[in-house]
Amino acid sequence: MRSFTPFFNLRLLAAVSAIALSGCANYHLGASGPLQFHTLYVEPTRVLALVPQAAAPTTEMLRQSLLQEGNLQLSNQADADATLEIVLVDYQRGAAATQQNNSLNAESFTLTLTASCTLVDNRSGKTYFKDRRVDVTEQAFVQNGVSFNESEYQAMPRLARDLSNKIKDTIISTW
Repeated sequence: MRSFTPFFNLRLLAAVSAIALSGCANYHLGASGPLQFHTLYVEPTRVLALVPQAAAPTTEMLRQSLLQEGNLQLSNQADADATLEIVLVDYQRGAAATQQNNSLNAESFTLTLTASCTLVDNRSGKTYFKDRRVDVTEQAFVQNGVSFNESEYQAMPRLARDLSNKIKDTIISTW
């Protein structure tokens, strides 16, 4: 068996490093390309599903998330280049795990919130996307005397946050 020299090991390490780092050369942090609009009006979220107290947190968290993006400004409807409409269209609750002693009582639930989003260019009337469905899932745990209603209430801000982040990613990504 032949042993490798330190010089060979150094060249091999340099070659492997060069190959590994070349994959990161074209990576850019943030949006994948320039947006076709610079100002956005986010309509208040409408609700068609039976979902408790989700509209206001979703709208607020989405606005905060978009403001943190940096390459997009929020404005009123008359001054905006584009308008985003969000409609909460579905809300599902499903038992994820049952109690060990009683299989009829759930210990955790899977909550799924679905929104339909439409983004329109106010200047040209062009629709960037229409009725694009975005959904998120969260677990609600019923343990130690916590009722389902209370655990669902506690999970709603997390659902709204996750949904707003997914909607933001949909807006700033390439359609």
